[in-house]
Amino acid sequence: MIFFVIALVLMYIGRKLGWALSKNLLYTASTGVALIACLVWGIVVAFVIYSLIQWQHPGLILKIVMGYALGAYVSIPNFGLVSKGTIPSVEMPRHYMISLVPSIIYAISCFGFAYL
Repeated sequence: MIFFVIALVLMYIGRKLGWALSKNLLYTASTGVALIACLVWGIVVAFVIYSLIQWQHPGLILKIVMGYALGAYVSIPNFGLVSKGTIPSVEMPRHYMISLVPSIIYAISCFGFAYL
């Protein structure tokens, strides 16, 4: 039960931090800085989920659904922030980078942390 509650609180905090990161850095900074920030975001989210799982030792279902799946949701910092229809076509590559890079890095990092 504690794992479930902590995971929900971390999800809320992670969503807010992801949106703040997106608004203040990822859409406004240079592509290189945004790419590095996306890499760091994916690794940090994976590490937080890994640490929570190691601390609480939830069952398999909670680990998968409230752990890894919730982390995958949070790893996309701009999820639900803007509507795709409002993004100019010239900015779509950056939008896709901000959506995909952290989630790919999250998945790779989760795999890496699990086998450390």
